[in-house]
Amino acid sequence: MKIRASIATASLLGLKNYRIDARPATLYFLLPLPCRAACKYCYLRQGKLGRVKWPEFEMEEIVKKIEDGIAGRICIQTTYNKKTLSMLYEFLDRMDASIPVSISINPISIEEMEMLKEYGVERLGFGIDACSEAIFKKWKYGTPSWKEYIEAIKNAKEIFGKATAHLIIGLGEGDEEAINAMKFFSMNGIDIALFAYTKNNETMVELPRYRAIQIARYFIKEAEFSFKNGKLEEILLPRIDKEAFRTSGCPDCNRPFYNERVTKIYNYPFALNELQTKKAMEEARKYARIYIAAGKR
Repeated sequence: MKIRASIATASLLGLKNYRIDARPATLYFLLPLPCRAACKYCYLRQGKLGRVKWPEFEMEEIVKKIEDGIAGRICIQTTYNKKTLSMLYEFLDRMDASIPVSISINPISIEEMEMLKEYGVERLGFGIDACSEAIFKKWKYGTPSWKEYIEAIKNAKEIFGKATAHLIIGLGEGDEEAINAMKFFSMNGIDIALFAYTKNNETMVELPRYRAIQIARYFIKEAEFSFKNGKLEEILLPRIDKEAFRTSGCPDCNRPFYNERVTKIYNYPFALNELQTKKAMEEARKYARIYIAAGKR
């Protein structure tokens, strides 16, 4: 049986010799099953997720290369297919490592979640992607409903003690819509993995807007937001934190250059230095007024 691996993962495991501009902190795999869904933003039929290519390898070749300590996490991406769970069980059963495992999956039953937990899965992530039900209906076709996604995410949080919701910025949502979605998930104890919409290998979101949304996600419980006609006008922050601009999602997930070119980074896959942090804040301030509670900076 074959499994797909991101090109950076394949290189890290020594399966291929690709250039790596940033080392992946997670091993990323993709089940090679056709997807029953037809989401308008997805390029899986061209062999890509985001800007990343996923070459195929024999499962046995992959599992022999996975060693404890090689990465902080394993992430298995899945498609919407009735054979997904049986293939997942086989892959998980073959792996002999104690690295935490995340599964990115479509809504499944409570019983199926409990079975994945028995196989050692640490958490589930769900590509709900849209920031509202209205946006969801415009972009996602052939998938479970918005309500089924919400229910599944809440069930996963209950069963695993943690869960991740994937949100894509750039699908036509307003800023207030996006921030309200992040508030909802945060209030329910669900982590948020933020993505920028990528089309034909290009990132379709203005970088200043994305920077402001990144700040909102990171400080969603602490910041105060002001809007005008749904557009973010002002953010009041308790402090500046460079972590706001790093890749968000499960622990150790940095998915290098999933949404961006090396020359124009949206989600930093590494720790920012002082100059990069200053630049990211300046980019955010091109979109919205940003104040620090102790005084303006």
